[in-house]
Amino acid sequence: MFMAEENKIKGVAVVNCSSYNQKQVDKAVADTLNLLNFEIKKNCNVLIKPNVVGSFPKKQIATTTHPSVVEAICKILKKHNCKITIGDSPFTNPEASFKASGLDQIAKKYGKLLIFEQDKFININDKKAKILKKFKLAKTVKKVDLIINMPKLKTHVFTKYTGAIKNHYGFILGGMKQRTHLKAKGDKKFSNVLVDIYQNIKPELNIMDAVIGMEGEGPTSGTPKKVGLIIASKNSVALDIAATKIIGLNPKRVYMIKEAVKRKLYPDYKFNLLGMKTLPKIKFKMPPKTKRIGAQAMINKISKEKPIVLNKNLCVKCGTCAKHCPGKAIKLAPYPEVDRKKCIRCFCCIEICPHDALSLRN
Repeated sequence: MFMAEENKIKGVAVVNCSSYNQKQVDKAVADTLNLLNFEIKKNCNVLIKPNVVGSFPKKQIATTTHPSVVEAICKILKKHNCKITIGDSPFTNPEASFKASGLDQIAKKYGKLLIFEQDKFININDKKAKILKKFKLAKTVKKVDLIINMPKLKTHVFTKYTGAIKNHYGFILGGMKQRTHLKAKGDKKFSNVLVDIYQNIKPELNIMDAVIGMEGEGPTSGTPKKVGLIIASKNSVALDIAATKIIGLNPKRVYMIKEAVKRKLYPDYKFNLLGMKTLPKIKFKMPPKTKRIGAQAMINKISKEKPIVLNKNLCVKCGTCAKHCPGKAIKLAPYPEVDRKKCIRCFCCIEICPHDALSLRN
């Protein structure tokens, strides 16, 4: 790698932003682009990929990329007459998740909203991948001129940290997430999957919402943490290295970062700090390993005890659940019936049901 190119991808802009006041966020995001010397081409087709996990009313501000940060980059893109798509594949009900995040309104205001599993698909074949050698991808992802990755700064009970690389998991379509988890059990295998995805989708710009993050048992059950930063880079790995160091985590101990460096998707663990003389240090509470194991054991126990039930008032007998069930445990008679002996408890049926007719019994 030539020195000029290496310096280009190593730049990480870190800018203070103490609140989600729109004017303040607008300035912070614009400052990061100036520091990175990032040039937006006129009339280009842009996909913005925020972090939309689901609907969490009490902690939404700490779990999802804030709409003010997304709106800030949308304003800049509109000045260049760009066509904007805001897309993701939330883990739970996509429409409700986008609505809860407020990003549905930003998409409506500046462009359009795309739920990836509702797009046309293309097949990705990657012989260099370690685990996910084949997967489906929304066609739009490969058709746009520019992808802007917009993660949220959070700890993670499974991967220790979630940021730019981890946000790529949202490109995996709907129920495929559960099947991918079954294929890649454990932190190391799952982190390999994340890097498999990343090496096929490399955004040219990454802007992290680190105004309010989440510490402890993130990405959804942790505690909101005031950080007061916008972090940006042209390279996802560089951003993650900087962000982990900010929160007091050694990037060499985050397996997805380690794997990306090992695959030479980034040269080393160094980066060029832009916008500040020294890197801010904001100590985050990490999810202890014992708690991660305990939480998973509890989830497994609860999952076995709660059957999947059907609300016939909502079901339209479309067959989507049966069609996408990995264990082929569902048949229509004429409503969906779950064979508990075949059911592998992946809950794909609950996630992909377009009418919310399936759920776990309370």
